Amino acid sequence: MVIEGVELQETPATNPAIRALITAQQAELSAMYGEDQPLVALHPDITFTLLTLDGAPVGCVGLQPVAPALGEIKRMYVAPTARGWGLSRILLDAVESQARAAGLTRLRLETGTKQVEAIALYTNHGYKPTPPYPPFEHEPVSLCYAKDL
Repeated sequence: MVIEGVELQETPATNPAIRALITAQQAELSAMYGEDQPLVALHPDITFTLLTLDGAPVGCVGLQPVAPALGEIKRMYVAPTARGWGLSRILLDAVESQARAAGLTRLRLETGTKQVEAIALYTNHGYKPTPPYPPFEHEPVSLCYAKDL
């Protein structure tokens, strides 16, 4: 899918645009689920893909190494003002391509029960429900998915 004005850039988690998008995502999740949800620390080797639309940062996704051949999708987010145009599919395609290029053969992710759009995106992209993995195994609102690449 090609949307005019969209650019993707791999960047570290320290990029100010990434930090701002993650902060917005966490605020949205806190409003949805409450303040007591765990914030899982990011692995130092995580790489983010920043999505800009006409030069403005509107989305991101992280690829975190977990084990040989296994990666985890982290902090996938599209700003509310940029939703509904297919940008999340572009981000998901980008992180899957990045994972394949890194030699990963499986991706996993965690989302929440109230994030119905995210659940639809992942299942439509071939992600299958899996048992919750640490630290989500005791979180009743957590749903985990995985996909073999």
